Amino acid sequence: MKKSIIAAAITVLFATMANANSGLADRINEAQTYPNKTVEKVDTKALNTHHKQMRMKMSKTELRDHQDPSK
Repeated sequence: MKKSIIAAAITVLFATMANANSGLADRINEAQTYPNKTVEKVDTKALNTHHKQMRMKMSKTELRDHQDPSK
C-alpha cells in the first residue's frame, strides 16, 4: 500500500511538471524564438534642427494667413 501511494505521488508530480501549469516553458520558448530587439539611434542634433525648421515654417504660414485680408 505504501509503495502504491509513493508511486501515485511521483506520477502526480511528474504529470504536473509535464503540464507546465506555470507557463514557464512557454515563456522560455517564446524568448528563444523572438530575436533581440535593436534600438534605433536617433541623431538628436538633426532632429532638433528639423523641428526648428518645421516651427519656422508653421510660424511663417500662420503669419501669412493672418496678414492676408482676403480670408
